[in-house]
Amino acid sequence: MAAETHITFDGWSVNRVSGEMTRHGRASRLPQQPLRILIELYDHAGEIVSREQLVKALWPQGIVDFDNGLNVAVRKLRVALDDVADAPKYIETLPKVGYRFVVKPGAIASVPANEPITGISRRARLTLGWGLLAAFVLVSVAWWGSRPDEDGVTPASISGGTATLASAKHVPSVRAQELFLQGIHERSRRDVNATTTALAKFEAALREDPEYAEAWAAYGFTLTGSVMRQMTPPGEDVPKARAAAERAIALDPDLVEGYVLMSHVHMDHDKDFAAAGADLERARATRNLTGRFWHYSAMWNAQQGHVDAGLADMRRAREMEPMTLLFTSNHAFILLNARRNEETIELLRPIIEANPGFDQARGILARALMATGDLDGALAQLTARKEIGLLQADLALVYLKLGRRADALRELERVEANGRAGFGVAYDLATIYTGLGDLDRACEILPMALSDGSILVNWMRLDPRMDALRGRKCFADVEKRLYREG
Repeated sequence: MAAETHITFDGWSVNRVSGEMTRHGRASRLPQQPLRILIELYDHAGEIVSREQLVKALWPQGIVDFDNGLNVAVRKLRVALDDVADAPKYIETLPKVGYRFVVKPGAIASVPANEPITGISRRARLTLGWGLLAAFVLVSVAWWGSRPDEDGVTPASISGGTATLASAKHVPSVRAQELFLQGIHERSRRDVNATTTALAKFEAALREDPEYAEAWAAYGFTLTGSVMRQMTPPGEDVPKARAAAERAIALDPDLVEGYVLMSHVHMDHDKDFAAAGADLERARATRNLTGRFWHYSAMWNAQQGHVDAGLADMRRAREMEPMTLLFTSNHAFILLNARRNEETIELLRPIIEANPGFDQARGILARALMATGDLDGALAQLTARKEIGLLQADLALVYLKLGRRADALRELERVEANGRAGFGVAYDLATIYTGLGDLDRACEILPMALSDGSILVNWMRLDPRMDALRGRKCFADVEKRLYREG
């Protein structure tokens, strides 16, 4: 009867209904979605189980979280089993295809009988000391206290449950997990309303379960995504994202996403590549290297001019999450800045045909078309966007190349107005003035990009649009400050 009700392998016994799992006398519980994946893989041990098959097992009613939701569930299963994607004991990843369970059902454990259950002792060793933890919670409460209650997570939701932070591996409530996955699904829709809804879902998940580390990380990434797309000014949401990263790391020192989020904040918003690199090393030490880890490692390398390393890391990210559009568009963005325009065009055209609302890809494709002389094609891509997002300067530059100076100046005025509203556009303005041939004005503005929240200044070392400024002292000075050289 046990064989029917329990999954058994390598010393593990997992109840198919409750998710209760034991090994060598130690017990924990597997959440329902990772449990369903384990059942599906176990029942087809040795066979390839496609991603589509797993999606049907997780969401029989047809909810389409696909890559995001599936990856989260697989990651939770791996963490619970202490499995590692790069050197799997149990679950083998077949890029762009699916997964395979590589242990025979009922296999006898090959580990010492005194080995603790996965994750618990390691988490206990890595948990912050009580004094530091108490200080962190007080800081968190003080910061969140300024946030309107109706807008999401409250101070009470942060301070609640503090005593369990240093306990064994936390299992979020079922309701919190539902809200978390709904937030992931909303975020994947990539429009203004979806981002607002996603933030509300994550905030609701955190009210339900303030110790849900993955929800804190997802909340932080959604906040920075809003800033990157210029939906909200950096001064509003970057501090919240930083606090979310700190919270995620404090709650779960083994969660790779917390360190990756912090690396994103340090790199793109603080302009501190050394700190971002240290965050990525801490993420690497978790041994659970996700597609998101490889994506930000790629961006960290490429922004410093290490193009080959960046492309190699981005290929790994895309192999792990082939349906994640952000990884594809940023792969193209690295190619674009490396002046590999034909490759950029070849990569993005089919993506845009399949996802016509993916405005970020349209902006990158437009820049590649402009570089190859297809100005009409570039203009068509830029004017088809509903959301301009991060790439603010390109329409003005296309107008200049087409001889439409008045239109270019109107675009310049629009970008300047965004700057007055608190958005980081100094680098875009310097780029437009460079296109206008006013290099002195470009030199005046460029240093402001280091402090106004401009994201794209991180690419100045590669950006072809800055070639006219490259020999000037102002450019060299900003480059040294950005990369902290000399």
